[in-house]
Amino acid sequence: MGTKYKISKIIKIPAFLGILIGFFAALVQALIISAGGPEAYGFCVACHTRDLVNAFFNAFTGDSLGIAPVSMVTPVLTIIGVIIGGYIAATRNKEFKVKKTKPIIYLLYFLGGIAVLNLALLLGACPYRVALRFAYGDLIALIGVLSIAGGVAVGVLILLFIMKRRDFN
Repeated sequence: MGTKYKISKIIKIPAFLGILIGFFAALVQALIISAGGPEAYGFCVACHTRDLVNAFFNAFTGDSLGIAPVSMVTPVLTIIGVIIGGYIAATRNKEFKVKKTKPIIYLLYFLGGIAVLNLALLLGACPYRVALRFAYGDLIALIGVLSIAGGVAVGVLILLFIMKRRDFN
């Protein structure tokens, strides 16, 4: 019982989970490259989502939208796993709540998600893949990392401004 208790405490530490996810992403990356896939493609939310949507669209319409060669052989379902895993973790820890707000807020969240995904594809990767590309020595990825950090900083400042404004009203 002592070992199980220690393991259950260890797996809740964010740093441990980050290392574990990094290890599995590197393992998947090695398998994908050995299967002929592109570099830094082991875990990319933007690219895997694009490939999954394009594959479904191609299957149903007969078009030929772009898909990474490795995704033509094996469907990349990491984004499905992220969504299911996030849902399971949130419900297990009793943190899953549907936010009730105005419909315009839902629309803004949806459009924001579309904007983030499109900007990630313009950069050529999501933050995970940008970090992998930077580790490969890609200097364009450094610009991407700095841009993402700047965007997060601006977003935090905007949220802090809104929160302070609400406190005074």
